[in-house]
Amino acid sequence: MSAVQMNIRMDSALKASGNAVIAKLGYTPSQVVRALWEFATVQGTLPPALTHLLRDDRDASATDGTPDRASEGAALVSSFYRQVGIEEPADSPIDYDELRQLAAAEQLEKWRLA
Repeated sequence: MSAVQMNIRMDSALKASGNAVIAKLGYTPSQVVRALWEFATVQGTLPPALTHLLRDDRDASATDGTPDRASEGAALVSSFYRQVGIEEPADSPIDYDELRQLAAAEQLEKWRLA
């Protein structure tokens, strides 16, 4: 795999404070950027918190009033259970976001990126 260099522009104070937080967490800026690119590649989207920041929408519940995709999916599964007469599990031990993260981690391992 050939490596490429990326150059971006940002405020120097933001860079310094961001680098300090990243270092305190035990990472390098390059590791964080690579992780973001890997996440976007596997998930086909950006992390929800980042998407809201980019949209300058810090309140995730104040979208456009439509249910989020996870709620739509849960409703679809519930509907399926009712139609085929299967009793729906009372509590799922793992939620949609956890399943998505597990799938992403599995794919990254397959690609030998994790």
